[in-house]
Amino acid sequence: MRRERALVGLWLVMAVLLWNGVYDMSLGEGIKEYLFRSALHEAGRAPSVSIATVLDPYIFDAAWVSTFWASLVMLAGLLTIRVMRRSHEA
Repeated sequence: MRRERALVGLWLVMAVLLWNGVYDMSLGEGIKEYLFRSALHEAGRAPSVSIATVLDPYIFDAAWVSTFWASLVMLAGLLTIRVMRRSHEA
């Protein structure tokens, strides 16, 4: 029982780290897009844009994509623990 709790904790930590990494990478793309559009505006080639206008869709997408992948990893971990328990009991 103690081993299973440790494994669940390990899988949870891995899922949280994955969520954070995917969110950070996705949001980084939005920040690059905002900086690009700001540079175009400074060069006189595009209209001014607010940071919220550019980043809001990226924040929404980053949250959903990172939650999906973290949930998938957590589900795989829990299923692995369940399979290990069944094989250990048999």
